Amino acid sequence: MADRERSLRSSRADLESIARRQLADYDAHQPGTIFSDAGFRMTLREAYQVQMRVARLRESRGESIAGYKVGCVSESVQKQLGITEPVFGHLFAGETHRSGVSLDAARFDHLAIEGEFALRIAEDAATVGVAFAVIELHNYVFRAPAAARAEELVAGNAMQAGIVLPPDEPRCGDPNELATESISVIRNGVILGASTGGALPGGPMASVTWLQARLRDFGKTLQARQIVLTGSPLPLYPVAPGDRIEVRCGRLPTVTMIVNP
Repeated sequence: MADRERSLRSSRADLESIARRQLADYDAHQPGTIFSDAGFRMTLREAYQVQMRVARLRESRGESIAGYKVGCVSESVQKQLGITEPVFGHLFAGETHRSGVSLDAARFDHLAIEGEFALRIAEDAATVGVAFAVIELHNYVFRAPAAARAEELVAGNAMQAGIVLPPDEPRCGDPNELATESISVIRNGVILGASTGGALPGGPMASVTWLQARLRDFGKTLQARQIVLTGSPLPLYPVAPGDRIEVRCGRLPTVTMIVNP
């Protein structure tokens, strides 16, 4: 029993050390360098524990959680990564921007973006109050072998590096209507891809339901005014300095950003 308790304490200390290294790498705009270490491995459960520890470290230094993202919602991506369900990551208030923002590419490691639907939890914390489109920002880098990329993704907060919000957030009628809402991503005037919310399995609201259940496993719940990114029905697109990005929808406000040259 004593040996097992010592092993458990050692494991927790190791995860805390990994979390601190992950955060230091993120701050240095070189996320996940530990995954390039030869022979480094962890389980998916440990990867989530690292993500939770990093979130606590960020909160302890004054950052606040703005919500969560859901990713890898499609079966094809899950098969590619060797997982059987979506993944989630944390959003931080200091990394939320408004439409029209200019961002420096040097703040990211291989900046890439997704256009997707987001929902903001209502004041009663029990319903969805607002629906809108966002540009999600990513550090698009993998350092681990393909067999360990799911763990790298989760431990690295699902590549999350910020979001660009619309200029205003219209009140939400029926969020299930997002299943028929169009969305397109445009770079420098050229349409990169177009889809609808129905391309997400079960539609965007299914991502919220999944997230609520998954958060409970970690003793967390969605809070009033938090944002949920529901997963992208379109691919992830790399961007470069000088690019102007737009995400357009049929009934929702357009979101734009510029990557500084």
